[in-house]
Amino acid sequence: MQTAGAPRYRRVLLKLSGEALMGEQPFGIDPAVINRLGDDIQRLRDQGVEVA
Repeated sequence: MQTAGAPRYRRVLLKLSGEALMGEQPFGIDPAVINRLGDDIQRLRDQGVEVA
């Protein structure tokens, strides 16, 4: 049984597409999307999750 706040998985694999990184822009990479992803990944790392 998991304790509250413990991550469900120890390791995760991210698969990102260029389309996912566009955000609301018609083309290119949206810096706001990159910043949000970076923050989310950092939160995972802080919880001890390995991210690839």
